[in-house]
Amino acid sequence: MTDQIKVADLTLDLPRHRATRAGRKINLSHKEFCLLELLVRRQGEVLPRSLIASQVWDMNFDSDTNVIDVAIRRLRAKIDDDYEPKLIHTVRGLGYKLEVEDDHDES
Repeated sequence: MTDQIKVADLTLDLPRHRATRAGRKINLSHKEFCLLELLVRRQGEVLPRSLIASQVWDMNFDSDTNVIDVAIRRLRAKIDDDYEPKLIHTVRGLGYKLEVEDDHDES
């Protein structure tokens, strides 16, 4: 197993619980790091909110809560807002995924 996972210019240092993007350190809370690690490990997969809730918060998903949407928004602000390409994508009605999207992909 590797201690680092890279996606585009994002690097997760697992033992140190550190994330960097384009060489700049990103300050993440413990939950934000766990959420980002889950997204990176399952890169390209659409992760439903229920799976994110059970994996990161160890709770059953309550459709009335927006905890996951808020966490994704905060994570996006830290790792996507100032950088290209955008890595975190909303899949409407299904959940979220992390991937480097190819502009030439017609799917």
